[in-house]
Amino acid sequence: MSSQPKVFLSFRGPDTRRHFSDFLYNMLTNAGIGVFRDEEGLEGGKEITPQLIQQIKQSKISIPVISKEYASSKSCLVESEQMVECLDKKDHTIIPIFYYVDPSDVRYCKGSFESAFLKHKNRGINDSQINSWKCALQRIGKLKGYPFHEKVYHAEATKQIVHEVQQILKTKDLIVMAPLVGVDSHVQEIMAKLKFDCGNGRAVKIGDTSEMVLIYGIPGVGKTVLAKYVYNKLHHLYDTCSFLEKIQQEIEDKGIVSVQNQLISDLYNYAREFKYSDDALNYMQSWFHAKKVLILLDDVKDHEQLSALVGDLDWFGLGSTIIVTSQRADVLIRIDGAESFVLRTLEQDKALQLFCRHAFEEDSPPEKFKEESIRIAAATEGLPLALESVGKSLSKTKRRREWTETVTALEVASHESVWKAFSKSYKTLKEKEQEIFLDIACFFNGKDKRIPYYMWDDRNYMPALSIRSLHARSLVEIGENKEICMRGILKMFGREIVEREREYEREPCKRQRLCNGEKVLNVLRGRKGTVYVEALGLEFTDGSAGNISFKCDQIDGLQKSSFLKLDQADIRGNFGDCDSSLRWLDWRGCPKIFYDNANLTWQNLVILDLSWSQVQEDWSGWEHLVEARKLKVLKLTGCLQLTATPKFPPSMELERLVLEGCSNLSFIHPSFGNLTKLVYLNMKGCGGLSELPDLDPMTGLKELVIDGTSITRIDFQEGSIRKLKSLSARDCKHLIEITDSIRYLESLTYLSLDGSEIHALPQSIGSPEKPKTTSVKNCGRLSVTSQGLQVYSRRRKHA
Repeated sequence: MSSQPKVFLSFRGPDTRRHFSDFLYNMLTNAGIGVFRDEEGLEGGKEITPQLIQQIKQSKISIPVISKEYASSKSCLVESEQMVECLDKKDHTIIPIFYYVDPSDVRYCKGSFESAFLKHKNRGINDSQINSWKCALQRIGKLKGYPFHEKVYHAEATKQIVHEVQQILKTKDLIVMAPLVGVDSHVQEIMAKLKFDCGNGRAVKIGDTSEMVLIYGIPGVGKTVLAKYVYNKLHHLYDTCSFLEKIQQEIEDKGIVSVQNQLISDLYNYAREFKYSDDALNYMQSWFHAKKVLILLDDVKDHEQLSALVGDLDWFGLGSTIIVTSQRADVLIRIDGAESFVLRTLEQDKALQLFCRHAFEEDSPPEKFKEESIRIAAATEGLPLALESVGKSLSKTKRRREWTETVTALEVASHESVWKAFSKSYKTLKEKEQEIFLDIACFFNGKDKRIPYYMWDDRNYMPALSIRSLHARSLVEIGENKEICMRGILKMFGREIVEREREYEREPCKRQRLCNGEKVLNVLRGRKGTVYVEALGLEFTDGSAGNISFKCDQIDGLQKSSFLKLDQADIRGNFGDCDSSLRWLDWRGCPKIFYDNANLTWQNLVILDLSWSQVQEDWSGWEHLVEARKLKVLKLTGCLQLTATPKFPPSMELERLVLEGCSNLSFIHPSFGNLTKLVYLNMKGCGGLSELPDLDPMTGLKELVIDGTSITRIDFQEGSIRKLKSLSARDCKHLIEITDSIRYLESLTYLSLDGSEIHALPQSIGSPEKPKTTSVKNCGRLSVTSQGLQVYSRRRKHA
C-alpha cells in the first residue's frame, strides 16, 4: 500500500467484510492503488475518530459499499456525511456500490434505511443530526454507482470499478521526468498512425482495428519519453495495460520468460509465473483475445524478440494498441500493417529551449550565458540526452569559466552520458559492422557508398548486410544520391573510439586508423608508421594542402595499410613496402613530380582516386595499369590536363570509371573496349567529347552520365547495353538527335535530356514499356507536336 492512500473504502463489517469488501480491497491494492479501510468499525455509542475523518479528507475517491444494514452503523453514516462534504469541495469523487439493495431505497431512505434511522432516533440521536445523515445518504443514492445482485457477475463488475478508479486517479500514468519540448507534432503523427483522432484535444479511436507503432532512433533521442507521453494519453481507453521498461537489461539478467511473466501479470492484474517461454506465449494467445489492451515495450532488440513478447496483433482484442521503442527500424519486418515513426534530434531552436529548461528552468537563456547556451545546443546536435545531462550539470553553477570549459569540451568530444549510451549500442554491433562504422566516421561520411563497398568486399566485411544493419539502427543514413551520411555527434563518437583504441591514446602510430591531420603528419614525418595502422587519412581544412611535403620512405612501415589518403601532399621518393596490402589509394591533387619517382605496386589496388591531379596522356603511371588486375574504381575527376584516356589493358576488371570535369578530354582510346565489366561510366562535363565511345562491349553497363558533353547524336546498336537503367544527358547543348535505337535499351527506366537541343523524340519513348521517367525540361527546340510529348517531363505511373 502506498504511504498516502487515495481511496477510502466504507462498509458495514458484519455485512460484507469477510466477503465482497475484502475482495474489492484486494483487487484495488493488487492494482497498486492505496486504500484505507476502517478495520474495526464503530458500533453503539463509540465516536468516530478524527484520524478516520482525516483519511476521508485526504483521499481522492470514496467507495461506500451500501448494504441493507449500512445505515444502522453510526460510523458509516458519519463517513457518508464527510464524503459528501468533500464532494461539495469538488476535489473528491464518490463511487457508490449498492450491494443487494435498491438504489431508490437509498435515495428516498426507504425500507431498511428508514428503519435504521428510527432506531438511531430511539437511541437519542437528535433530529438535526439524523436529517444531516439522511441528506448525505440521499445524495449518495442519486449518484451513478454499481448495483450488485444475483444477476451481476461480481468479478467482472469489480474489475470495472478498479478500472474507473484507475482512470480517475490516473494511476497508470507513467512518470515523465524530463521537460517536453517539440513533442506535440510527433504525438499527432503517432496518434494518426494508431488511428486516433485528437482534433478536440481528446483521443478518440477511429474504428475498432488493432494497431502497432514503432518509435525508433539513435540512443538518447527521447524515444522512451515520447512513448510514455503517448501511453499516458491513451491508457484510460483500454481494459488493461502494461509498460515494460528496459527490456534488454531484464532479459540479460533473468531471461525473456521473466519479461513475458511480467507482461501477463500486468494484463491479467494477477501475478503469473511460467517456467518456459512457450508456455507463456500459449497462455497469451489463449487468454487475451477478448481483452482490449495497451502495451508499451521499451527497448526491443529485434523482430524475433518482439514476436516472443506479443506474438501477433490478433492475439489481443479488437482495438488493442502496441507501442514499441527500439533503436532498429526493422523490428516490425514480419508484422503486416504496423507503422513506424523515426524520432530525430531537435532543431536548433528547440534544442536551445530544452537545454534552457534544464539549466535555467526557463525557455531561453539569460544574456550572460546566451552565447554559451547557443554553442552547447549546436555542439550536442539537438540530442535530448546530452542537452539534459549538460543542462543539469551547469544548473548547479553560474561560474563563467566552468561554462566556457564545458562548451570547449563538447565541441571536441562527446559528453560522458552520450559516450555511455552510444557505447552500449556500439557493442551490440557485429565486428564487421563496427569496422565499417569506424571507417565511415573517420573517412567516408558523405561519400557515395558504392565506392567503399569495393574495399569492404575485398576485406570480407559483408558491406551490404553491414550497412543495412547500421541503417536500421539509425547510425547511418543513405542520401538521395546513395551517399553515406552520419550525424556529426555519431562521427565524433566513432573518432573517439579510435582515439581511445587499444589504450594507445598517446601513441597514435599504434592505432588502426589515423584521421586527425596533425597526428597523421607527426606519424609520417617522424617515421613512426607501424604494422598497427590499417587506414591513414591526411586531410586539410586550413588551406595548407599542397604545402606539405616529405619523402616516401617516411611512410615506410605501413605494411598493413589498406586505405591511404594523401590529399595533395607532395611526396617524393618511393613507397617501399608500405603498399603491400594497399586496397585504396586516394591521392587527390598529387603533384606531377611523384609520377617519375614512385615505385608503387598496383597489384592489390581496388580503388584509385587521382582526382584534381596533373595526370596527362603520357603519364608514366599508366604503365602500371596492367598490374591492376583487381582495380574496380578509377576516379579522375577534374584532371584538367588529361586530353586522352589511358590505354586500358585487356586484363582490367574495372567497374566504375569517373572522368567528370575532365573538360579537355577529347579522345577515348580504342582500348576502352576492354572494359567489359564496366557498370558505371561518368563523363559529365567532358566538353571536348563530341561523340559517344563504342559501348557495345559493356554488356553490364547500368548507368551512363554524359551531362555537359558536346555529343551531337545518341545512337545505339541493336543488342548493346541491354542492362542500362539510367541515361543522363543534361545540358548537352550540341545534342540535336536521339534515334529510335533507344528501344534497344530493354532495362532503361530513367532518361534525362534536360537542356538539350533535340527537335523531336523517337516514337518508342512514348510506349508504355519505355522508360518510366523521361525528363525534357528546358528543351526549347522540342516540337510541341512531337509524338507522345504529353508524357514527357513527368513521371509515368505504369507497371
